[in-house]
Amino acid sequence: MAHDPLAKWRPAEALPAITGAAAAFLSIAGAKVILHSPMWCAAITEMRLEAVGMPCDGLFSTFVEEDDLFFGGEDALREALLEAQVVRGDALLGVAVNCAPALIGDDVRGVCAAFADGVPVAVAEAGGFTGEFDDGYEKAFLAVLETLSLSRMDKKPNAVNFIGFSPVDDNAIETLRKLKRLLSFGKIKTNLILGEPKTSLESIRQAGCARLNVIVHEARGGEIARFLKARLGQPFVTAPLPHESKETREWIAMIASYFGLNLPPTLEKEIDRLKADTPHC
Repeated sequence: MAHDPLAKWRPAEALPAITGAAAAFLSIAGAKVILHSPMWCAAITEMRLEAVGMPCDGLFSTFVEEDDLFFGGEDALREALLEAQVVRGDALLGVAVNCAPALIGDDVRGVCAAFADGVPVAVAEAGGFTGEFDDGYEKAFLAVLETLSLSRMDKKPNAVNFIGFSPVDDNAIETLRKLKRLLSFGKIKTNLILGEPKTSLESIRQAGCARLNVIVHEARGGEIARFLKARLGQPFVTAPLPHESKETREWIAMIASYFGLNLPPTLEKEIDRLKADTPHC
């Protein structure tokens, strides 16, 4: 196959960092999310997320314009905060900062502190030059975890957190639902799935209850798991979500082995049953 010298100049097929950050913030129940970006960056992000079924009712944009590139976009950010009606009691304010505002040097945290009093604020730099979807997703969740000041807690027996999950992946929600059911047959408890839609802020605060973090997507979850190990002392393993039945057995067996658990016959039967129901389990 001939080498195409123009290939490197064509637009990337992957989703941009700002979309990853927005997806992470929007997965938190009750969060308000502001994209500090020009109109089209925000519009494309919303379209891409809605296309995979992610509700965007809590998504807003500053609609940065040309003048803002010279004089700063802090006024636009203040207006967006008022439009989004960010008030004390909201679960979280997540701000994803796009390329231009990042270069301007807007005091995003300062503006948010003044106009979103009493609301936890997480800010992620998610410009197109910083990376793709995974980079923005990871930065957003690291900002959330830093904001919440997580602390060590008593551990629940056989409890795990899943790190790096996102519903933008094909069949991700359905695959996760089945795996959670299978894990319960093996007496493994799911404590938290970071990135699962409608995750409560309180459940994220309870991340320290898990004995093990399972990275289901290394590019999204690797740095998050290392952060949690340093902050909470939690060990982690990398185990991408499986699809075929053989992969599923091996995936569950690896997690079970950490806790010294044996897979019961009922689990084997349930895997076989799910395999009969669908060719992708």
